[in-house]
Amino acid sequence: MILKNAKIISPADNLDEILDIKIEDGVIVDVSRNIVGRDCYPDSIDFEGKIIVPGFVDMHCHLREPGFEYKETIETGLKAAQNGGYVAVCPMANTNPVADNVETIKYELDKAKNLGVKVFPIAAASKGLNGEELTDFEALKEAGAVAFSDDGKPFKDMELFRKMLQTGELIISHAEDEADEVEEELEILKNVSGQSVCNLHFAHISTKHAVESIRKAKEEGLQVTCETAPHYFTFTKEDETADGRFKMNPPLRTKDDLEAVIEGLKDGTIDCIATDHAPHSLEEKTKPFSEAPFGIVGFETALGVSLKLVQDGYLTINQLIEKLSVNPTKILGLSSFGSIKIGQKANLTIIDPDVEYIVKAEEFKSKCKISPFEGMIFKGKAIAVIVNGYPSPKFSNTRE
Repeated sequence: MILKNAKIISPADNLDEILDIKIEDGVIVDVSRNIVGRDCYPDSIDFEGKIIVPGFVDMHCHLREPGFEYKETIETGLKAAQNGGYVAVCPMANTNPVADNVETIKYELDKAKNLGVKVFPIAAASKGLNGEELTDFEALKEAGAVAFSDDGKPFKDMELFRKMLQTGELIISHAEDEADEVEEELEILKNVSGQSVCNLHFAHISTKHAVESIRKAKEEGLQVTCETAPHYFTFTKEDETADGRFKMNPPLRTKDDLEAVIEGLKDGTIDCIATDHAPHSLEEKTKPFSEAPFGIVGFETALGVSLKLVQDGYLTINQLIEKLSVNPTKILGLSSFGSIKIGQKANLTIIDPDVEYIVKAEEFKSKCKISPFEGMIFKGKAIAVIVNGYPSPKFSNTRE
């Protein structure tokens, strides 16, 4: 196929101009102006006024399957991800059974096969997520895991945490008490880094203190990265309601924290925007705040709310694409993503920057039909994705 007349934005390739893209056998074979099609290229589609970027990669989500299919399934989760513009997602390990074994990792990958969006599982760092014994990193990675985390639980045994870092694998920390835990883990990282290669990533950073600690660590040359989620640069604890619509972990913070998160995105301290997509049933989330479970859905609102950072002048569109695509790709080591260049697999997100819409959770592809973003007006939406050269089902709708 040939994608014509789109604004191509690919920070990794220094592309920011109107060009055509030609794809053969799933691979990008030309990126230039005025590509002429032939009979063997019947799919020549005009995307004038649209933006094509390296496909979004969400390095932190929860697909709930196996074990909690009433909240979400791998199929409904990936449909929601695709609807939000994602070409790849990384589900966390807190399923039932826990993804601490090869069989569960293979189950997730098998269920995701042929569903479009690519799945790169994050395996449990400790057996049963209990923080007592390391999982078999080598076997889990060979089965398809790209990183290791006890997401949902902070690391308590610092000696075990030290051993995790010494493996050289990507370790994703879920620090609940960000003020103390981030500093403690960074201090261990500093000590271990002199002895071996370490790779530490902090999930869903939400406080000013944590942003400042990670900024200092980066200035000292430590191999550390981090992410935040859209709700942490949009809402504060003042927005919480009587039900569980705004209940998440970490919780919403103060205005000062929100501003620090935005500043961290601006100056590069925060590398990625991840969704932490964590669906629950409507019955669960409409319970009183104290009884409702932690977690909100995020796939289908992430782009719209993140574009507000561009529209409000906090980030450039190039910086935003780095947060949603380029940087997650680098951190996870996914060589087939994050770029638009000849010889690269075609993993692309197509955006209509002008479409305005009101968030209506009842229209989500996700099973979860309640969202803190309900009723907000966004400008800019993903209209299609291409994964390894294959367009999403709604791709044909864009031809009109």
